[in-house]
Amino acid sequence: MKIKISLLAVLVMLLAACENVLDKQPLDKISEATFWLSPADAEAGIQACYDALQCVGTSKNLSYELWGMMDCFTPLAHARDGGRFQIASGTFDPSNAVVAEVWASAYRGVVRCNDFLMHIDEIPFADNEAGRKSRMKGEASFLRALYYYQLTLIFGDVPLILEIQDVSEAMVERTPQAQIINAIYDDLDVAINSLPESYSGSDIARASKGAALTLKTKVQLLEEDFAGAAISAKAVIDSDVYTLQPSFPDVFNMQNENNSEVIFDIQFISFVQDGNCFDKMYATRAHSSWGWTWIHPSLWLVDKFERIDENPEYTIEDARIQPEVYNYFEGRDPRLDWTIIRPGAHTIGEGNVDMLYPYGVTGYTHSRTGMTVRKTIIEGDGGIAYDSPNNWILFRLADVLLMYAEAKTETLSGTITDASVYDAINEVRSRASDKLPLYEVGSLTKEEMIENIRNESIRELAMEGWLYARFKRWDWLKLNDGFKLMGMKTNGDICTFADSPILTCQYFDYHKWWPIPQQEREINPNLTQNPGYPE
Repeated sequence: MKIKISLLAVLVMLLAACENVLDKQPLDKISEATFWLSPADAEAGIQACYDALQCVGTSKNLSYELWGMMDCFTPLAHARDGGRFQIASGTFDPSNAVVAEVWASAYRGVVRCNDFLMHIDEIPFADNEAGRKSRMKGEASFLRALYYYQLTLIFGDVPLILEIQDVSEAMVERTPQAQIINAIYDDLDVAINSLPESYSGSDIARASKGAALTLKTKVQLLEEDFAGAAISAKAVIDSDVYTLQPSFPDVFNMQNENNSEVIFDIQFISFVQDGNCFDKMYATRAHSSWGWTWIHPSLWLVDKFERIDENPEYTIEDARIQPEVYNYFEGRDPRLDWTIIRPGAHTIGEGNVDMLYPYGVTGYTHSRTGMTVRKTIIEGDGGIAYDSPNNWILFRLADVLLMYAEAKTETLSGTITDASVYDAINEVRSRASDKLPLYEVGSLTKEEMIENIRNESIRELAMEGWLYARFKRWDWLKLNDGFKLMGMKTNGDICTFADSPILTCQYFDYHKWWPIPQQEREINPNLTQNPGYPE
């Protein structure tokens, strides 16, 4: 069963938290008098904290529900148009709508968590429910840490707001990132010490100790605290709560939600207006969610997938798809075809119709590169525009294994002889395909191991959004400087490789941080702008 929020609870929480958190009105007086009275109110309040992970209605704000869109801002993929296209191309500024949406959606979550944490101790719980109260405080602390991680990862220094403000307190300055990270660690300590290792039944979607440790690992990697990150990741691995799914597509199968690999995900239910919008954003027009194909995978990404069969058996099914196209895509690591839909591949469209891509797909020209996303979308029937039922996985074990391998390797030098590093990366590779060669202990230098871990992370995690943080840490975002986006040339008669770049991206060092949204600075003149952007 998936966590649900009653309409009444949502309305109350919206009254308690203005959409623009840096200009919040003192509506908490209404809330104190009418809401924070019982454990049921506390339950509705914590669920509203979770709800901020999702898009608001049919808006396409870059919330955690659309975290996969972060890959568009690396050489892995590109975005179709609008604000995302500007960021992906390196032409964005403080007026960019997506920049504003990221800021607003994250602070929406912060405000709800602050509201909850400020009022939870006022609510009387029975003596035998003290553990429940402590757990809920841990959940809100974890979620606030998650929202602040998003903010500081993207913007750097941001206002640190840990309680409900009135108007006189709203014009806050930006807080140095080091202080933001310390506050995140404080929240995660609360979460780790109060959350259970696992749940069952209707509580299955709640944040767990493993989720808090996974987020702590990501924060430690952001700080390049590799020794700490290795310890946190190893605690998740050694908990024995999580296991890899037998096959890669099993992880994302809608019929296999909340599986053993999932550490934390966002829950969705269709037909009650609580479904997801990422299916609409990522799928094609021919799929049942009538998708918009906003993510366009790059040939740079395709090249990261190893060729494991030099002589694959295939039949050229459509003469319009040129032989060199089949030869290029076929025989690679099978995660390629479970991650993207490329020319010559099949997909199941609305009405459970098998279609050869691109010619069987309506609107294939939506993609600049001639490729679209398969991972996370609903193939066949079941998807609904803005209301699809599949969950969005935020944390999973394979990610933790690769973070551990990287963090542990960074603490070592010379030839890597630590078997736990090889075990971690080999566990991910062996699940992908028994044709992928495994690495033997002692066979790789530190530099070779780091290179292999980075490439393995791309193959495993592409289109999930978490590679953006890695690219920033690896100083790989600069690969977009002069990056020539290559793709396919497709019309009614032929599908082959484009003769020239579809577009050329640009990257400046100041793009490491996104600009502080102009509309926020107009409201709050105490917000300074990140260097490199117009004042």
